[in-house]
Amino acid sequence: MVGIFSVGISQITQIAYLCAPLTNPFEMKRIRIILLGTTLALLGLSRCQQPPMTTIGKIEALQQQVTADVDALQTLESQQYNTLKSDFLACDSMLQYLTEAQVDASFEKLQYAQAYLLQFEMVKPTMAEKMDYLAQQLEHLKADLESQYLSDSLALAYFETENRVADTLHEQILYFKDRFGQCKKDINTLKKSWK
Repeated sequence: MVGIFSVGISQITQIAYLCAPLTNPFEMKRIRIILLGTTLALLGLSRCQQPPMTTIGKIEALQQQVTADVDALQTLESQQYNTLKSDFLACDSMLQYLTEAQVDASFEKLQYAQAYLLQFEMVKPTMAEKMDYLAQQLEHLKADLESQYLSDSLALAYFETENRVADTLHEQILYFKDRFGQCKKDINTLKKSWK
């Protein structure tokens, strides 16, 4: 940014001296502060007024989110899911060695862990398919927009639909991350209480 935004502190001081050559030092300081504040405000406004993202830019940003979510889903399965399943099976096999009171105290937490594991097993293939399909749809949408097969407004309408699907998938990943994390803490607490 050139022009008014390239004004530095020394230039502001020079402007203050030019504006108030016969005033007292306190007035000079006040003028410098006003000029500095005005310059910073203008600089802040110029940064806030970025041009709106184009439809292609929105599609590319959503493609990046979908790619990140595909990786997150794979990581969720390979790390959190597998670890929780292993811990759950180990705890489940330990129940026969516990007292009735310990089993009763552990039952609800283990039941929740099992429910979330089963839920993930059921929905994970569908989530992966939807992500693959969504990635393809976004690629086609971008190509259609670039070739002007679709108008910008129609492409934006299609984009909004794909964006809702992407947001739902993203929320599902966050849901399972949160639930698996909580179940892991609960199982670790159970293990410590059994010692």
